[in-house]
Amino acid sequence: MNKSPIHAIVQGSSGSGKTLVISRIADLMPGEDVLRFTRITESSLYNWGEFDLFRKIIIIEDLDGLKEDALYALRELISNQILSSSVSIKDKKGNNKSARKEVKGQFSSLSATTKGELYEDNMNRSFIIAINESEEQTQRIIEYQNKIISGEIDPKEREKAVSFIQSLVRNLKHYEVQNSYANKIHCLIMCEIKED
Repeated sequence: MNKSPIHAIVQGSSGSGKTLVISRIADLMPGEDVLRFTRITESSLYNWGEFDLFRKIIIIEDLDGLKEDALYALRELISNQILSSSVSIKDKKGNNKSARKEVKGQFSSLSATTKGELYEDNMNRSFIIAINESEEQTQRIIEYQNKIISGEIDPKEREKAVSFIQSLVRNLKHYEVQNSYANKIHCLIMCEIKED
């Protein structure tokens, strides 16, 4: 897992296949690394163990259903990779006392939304991926589904491919990369804009 994990939000209208897309992507990841949620309550992210979310992939099927407090906690985990809260605990004598609780969250996330305009705070932390809702794409989906139903596509082959990709992902190693051309990319883009 990268020290700066990637986060993405899949956006499309209701019934466009957003949840299916994120579910299929999650299927390609090792099952032990994926946490799938239909929704997240306001305080649930604070209640995980210190390293329970560390190096995980969090799938949120309905970002629209999250309340502002849950979105805030998610944003904090994405930006700072830690949630810190003051909680009450009982000591050995049964007396209440305050304690600090931390949840470390170096994770990637993938979620779905129907909202065309997302909260700006969420947009600048994630890649926004729009579902292709064109008639041509719909036709391709129908043709693929027909091939599955008619037996032209073997589901066992799909399972083998998924298992193979999961094995590849398990064996990925993190390497620090320095791009000596990084400072020239901005110049190239700006130069092309000026020429146009």
